[in-house]
Amino acid sequence: MKTRQALLALMIAALAPAALAQTAISASTTTSTSTSSTTTSTTTAAAVSVNGIVSGQPESVSFSGQVRLNAKVVTDPDFGNPPTVVLSIDLSSITGVGSSTGKKYVVANQETLNRRLSAADTVQVNFPFYPSGGSAMSSRIGTASLNLSFNVNTLQLTAASGEITSPQ
Repeated sequence: MKTRQALLALMIAALAPAALAQTAISASTTTSTSTSSTTTSTTTAAAVSVNGIVSGQPESVSFSGQVRLNAKVVTDPDFGNPPTVVLSIDLSSITGVGSSTGKKYVVANQETLNRRLSAADTVQVNFPFYPSGGSAMSSRIGTASLNLSFNVNTLQLTAASGEITSPQ
């Protein structure tokens, strides 16, 4: 009996962070029509909470904030290509704090990526960051890693989680 309880406790401890890290997803569907055929697109918006540390000189920086994400899935009935996901990633709501100076760091980065639709996708985006009030010329680089899940039948983003790390 104690073995089962210990095993259950280990499973809960292992799964709890993943369950808490999932982000609620809001979806809106739009359909547009062209003259040659009907093209369907589904747009899903999410605010993904992220945090993590970028190590390096002159100091390590601890980041937290939200990545604003729009995932637009577009079908191609004219040429029969697989659905494409157009990801708009806005990292400007992420801020950092220097570990030794307490200095505030800012991120002002937006990316647009085209990806083939799949049930699960991991996207890594490098971003510049620099001291608040400072020059972007003195920027350093961090990486935002986003784990995305899609329902390939409804063409919608269903879950998202992420973290900030040092570039590999």
